[in-house]
Amino acid sequence: MKNVALCILLFIGFSLFSQPGGLVFNDTILHNLTIETDLPDWFETLEQEFDLNFTDPIANPEIYHKCTVTWDGIVRSNCGFREKGNASNTLINFGKKKPFKISFDEFVDQELDGLKKMNLNNFTNDPSLVHDAIAFKLFRDAGLIASRTSYTKLWINGEYIGLYVIIENVDKTFLKSNFGSSDNDGNLYKTDRGAGVTLDWLGSEPTGYKGQGLKLNTNESEDDWSRLISFIDLINNNHSADFKQQFESRFDVHSYLKILAIEKCIRSWDSYWGGGNNFYLYEHPDGKIRWIPWDMNETFQDLKIISGTSLLTSYLVPSNKFDERPLLKRIFEIEEYKTEYLNYVCELIQTKFTLNNLGEYILDRHNLIDEAYKIDTYKYNSYESFQHSLTEYNEDAVSLTHSAYVLRLNYPGIYPFIQSQREWAVVQMNGWDHDCSIEDETIYNLRVYPNPASAYINILNDTSGFEYAQVRLYNFMGKLYRTTNYELMQGPYYTLPLEGVPAGIYILTKNSADGRIGRAKIIIQ
Repeated sequence: MKNVALCILLFIGFSLFSQPGGLVFNDTILHNLTIETDLPDWFETLEQEFDLNFTDPIANPEIYHKCTVTWDGIVRSNCGFREKGNASNTLINFGKKKPFKISFDEFVDQELDGLKKMNLNNFTNDPSLVHDAIAFKLFRDAGLIASRTSYTKLWINGEYIGLYVIIENVDKTFLKSNFGSSDNDGNLYKTDRGAGVTLDWLGSEPTGYKGQGLKLNTNESEDDWSRLISFIDLINNNHSADFKQQFESRFDVHSYLKILAIEKCIRSWDSYWGGGNNFYLYEHPDGKIRWIPWDMNETFQDLKIISGTSLLTSYLVPSNKFDERPLLKRIFEIEEYKTEYLNYVCELIQTKFTLNNLGEYILDRHNLIDEAYKIDTYKYNSYESFQHSLTEYNEDAVSLTHSAYVLRLNYPGIYPFIQSQREWAVVQMNGWDHDCSIEDETIYNLRVYPNPASAYINILNDTSGFEYAQVRLYNFMGKLYRTTNYELMQGPYYTLPLEGVPAGIYILTKNSADGRIGRAKIIIQ
């Protein structure tokens, strides 16, 4: 029996790490990545080629340059690398810290950890550096098909370029791994750089859809868009009695409703319901189109304003540009789908989108990358804003490179943002007569002992789950006498030393990162 159990454990372990990307996307460790290239003036060359491609991608296609890649000691020669991105490349001056794409099989038939491509993103508009990691975790926790992430330090020709988040590439390797069949060779469409894909009916030829920024990523030589165009025709022009039956036979609407629920809760404004961008459509061989989310750095923001114009609305059921988003319009015309969607939202804010589920995960990643970001010469956001980003408000004013406008981005602390969005979702659902509630104990009586106290006082912790908090001590005139940093309150109680505190009556508060405040009156002898 022992031998059988050992074999089972070995099989489980082998299966885990034999999956493509099992090593690369181990997000519990900080990885090391080096690129060595013989390309003279590599940065200037990549910059020039990116600018040319950005201006005219047809005349100037993307170019990969030869390099040798070493990932945690694993070496691959004859790889290719180039710059990538849109706003992450052009709007902010990161110096050499551009977003990059590595192709392991560009010049020879090879892979690294089963992967053919690797995306290196540079945390644009993300002072916390955890937007992508949290968002994609939420999708995967909900049982959805979504990319994995991990963190790495990057060196190019011996120079430390800085900290990056690695995003799993959506390609044939990804499709085979996630849909479990070698037959997953259907068309994969992606919204391209600067796209505004509404899925409006633009005719029976692919030209209009390509012009909006929809790009075919697989089977390019066949260039057969007929199946997708037929689906777009369905959602725009079919008003027959059996529309719902036809719709469900051709689109995985139930998974999409879960994706939309998460996107709304994390305020992923640069997606289909907002900018018409950052998603994949996959034509699965079973006949159903699958929606795959993408690019989650523009999340966890409370507002995005260009020249005083808001680009966000605060409605759970999408209403901004509602008539211009035919997929959303047709979905929410059907009461059953709306109820299903609101049920997903309620389940999300009661289970997955909570600090009990996300709090320690976020803090672990924050601590993991702290030192690497501190010494990151090319970081855009300050180290101080990163340190405070879990609990405190940050604001950026970014000058647009190719424009006279200024982009103003506001970032609440991640932890209070999660709580405030949960509360917002409840209000929104109540407005649709959809009953949903979350535990709300914003101000509560703090349990402390001994009281009266002298050398110290113990503050009982909440044993129900994750708690990241700071302690404040006010004298009876309301003046702040002592405060601690935000930290994870572990164990049954937190001990606050009282050495040097004069005798008297004080108010002690425990300010949790999710906005809850515990209060107690204490006497110090």
